[in-house]
Amino acid sequence: MTKQGKLLIVDDDPLVLEALYEMFVDEYDIITASSGSDAVAFVKSECDINTIVLDIKMEKMDGLETAAEINKIDSSIPIIFNTGYPGEYSEDKIKNELNPFDYIGKNERPTRLIESVRKAVFSHKLNSSKEELIELARKEYKMVGNTQVMLNIYQRIEQVSKGNSKVMILGPTGTGKELVAQAIHNRSLRAKNVFKVFSCHDKSSDLVKSELFGHVKGAYTGATEDRVGTFEYADKGTVFLDEIGDLDFSTQAKILRVLELGEMSRVGSSKIINVDVRLICATHHNLVQMVDEKKFRDDLYYRLKGIIIELPELRSRAEDIPLLIDYFSELHTQANNLNRKLFDQEARNLLIDFDWPGNVRQLQDTVQSLIDMTPSDYISKENVEKYLKYKVEVSNSNLSLKEQTREFKKRLIIKKLDKFDGNMSAAARELSVDAANLRKLIIELNISY
Repeated sequence: MTKQGKLLIVDDDPLVLEALYEMFVDEYDIITASSGSDAVAFVKSECDINTIVLDIKMEKMDGLETAAEINKIDSSIPIIFNTGYPGEYSEDKIKNELNPFDYIGKNERPTRLIESVRKAVFSHKLNSSKEELIELARKEYKMVGNTQVMLNIYQRIEQVSKGNSKVMILGPTGTGKELVAQAIHNRSLRAKNVFKVFSCHDKSSDLVKSELFGHVKGAYTGATEDRVGTFEYADKGTVFLDEIGDLDFSTQAKILRVLELGEMSRVGSSKIINVDVRLICATHHNLVQMVDEKKFRDDLYYRLKGIIIELPELRSRAEDIPLLIDYFSELHTQANNLNRKLFDQEARNLLIDFDWPGNVRQLQDTVQSLIDMTPSDYISKENVEKYLKYKVEVSNSNLSLKEQTREFKKRLIIKKLDKFDGNMSAAARELSVDAANLRKLIIELNISY
């Protein structure tokens, strides 16, 4: 039977230790420790512990001290306190200071502990894969964000990259559509071949045809030599067509032929050229509406839409803004051999509050420009206000009072968590709420931290 994970069980009573071992051994790999110091040593040496079941009342190093030491080593491992003396300890204080996964008395039904362990192991494995995915996205995709919507996008990239399906990337300008297309190509079987980007935006029909399909000498005035087009150049690779909604009908028909038959001809020639490309498209237009209005071919739309990846506006994932500030700052200073500059907390708060109509691209440009333009090593709120020509008083009048209140709470919590580097207890103290209530608010407001 495949084991569901690895448990560390800690208790100084050998009979309890043996009973817990027998309770869980069929479902999990088990490590046992009879003291707090042994438990800490195991956490230091074992890298794949999924959950810890920990007694509190133990000789020398008790469970509370043990949990504190374990949290210093790896705070991601869920700890379930399993005590025979529940009345001797303040459960609220333990929750606020040590943030255990659960707190269970030894006098409670065994099924309560069994179910809690299952949930804890599942949660830890899920979060571990989440951290790996976030790190993969940062290193391989050059994309930053911990919110669930971004995790879903990373997962979708991994899913679609291994096949050959056509992909449609939707989202407002500046959300990172080209980064997604590049990531899909880089993770695909075509990764060693060409990835070619072509923007269809604001170009004449003749120029688009020439660049996409190439032309022969004499095809039109100024065509002094043969030219290889994007599709021919990217044979066996990937073509990313950005703003495909801007294409005219005749060009759409030629692209449809490439998709259906894998063939094309250069402008001015009737010679058939066979091409094998994976096509990824992007647009900020509503193509369904364009099809209804007869501005986009329905047969091409249904060929293209395949798998859809939709990118969110930056304002809808405000908790990623602090991560992006630090990422772009580090990227820019390292690439240009500049001294590191710090955004003071009020400046960071202003960037979190801003609406970002240009999305991630605008934030990147803003961070880079502020680093270049600010003479001191500290970038202040005034520097940001001057650059963005923005004051905090601006609010979104389209939101209802309830929605504005929710948004205010969400952004305030994000700012406090950013100020204290994600430290829940410190943020709670600053907000004058207890940590348990802050955790509830974070869940209720769907904040990813």
